[in-house]
Amino acid sequence: MDFYEPTIETKEIFSGRILNLRVDTIALPDGKTSLREIVDHKDAVAILPIVDDCMVFVKQFRKAIETVLTEIPAGLMEVGENIFETASRELQEEIGLKPMDLKYLGDMWPSPGFTNEKTALFMATQFEEEALEADDDEFIQIIRIPIPTVRALYLSGKFTDAKTACALGRYFSQCR
Repeated sequence: MDFYEPTIETKEIFSGRILNLRVDTIALPDGKTSLREIVDHKDAVAILPIVDDCMVFVKQFRKAIETVLTEIPAGLMEVGENIFETASRELQEEIGLKPMDLKYLGDMWPSPGFTNEKTALFMATQFEEEALEADDDEFIQIIRIPIPTVRALYLSGKFTDAKTACALGRYFSQCR
């Protein structure tokens, strides 16, 4: 069976700073048409920093779900950056450390049912202290958690942020 859904028409609904919303009219494999609401979103990176046998996380409020999450540092790519440059910049902005050994853990699609955002996952274990100015609208708390504790929290489902859970799964399956 051919699963491909060719786009017949695209209608832009909203254009914003980090995302755009469009509605695509598509052809289904059975010949019928349907609509797909698509969020065009900047690609992102997420980094699992390991310092002195602890993993470094950030706690921050997430307005879309009205709760505070514990997550690995992450951020959106800027025009002209590659994923390694973005990962380095984000760690410097969020935790004040410049990674010297970024290891690529692969990509993930956070929610491919409606967005084309792709997140590149990394880990890093060697750093230089070199902070960049943090985003002025981002309020975070940096926390360090020993790796055995992180593993127990991960296995019990305590990390509900998708990029964090995915990066931890890849770390514990590939690196430990």
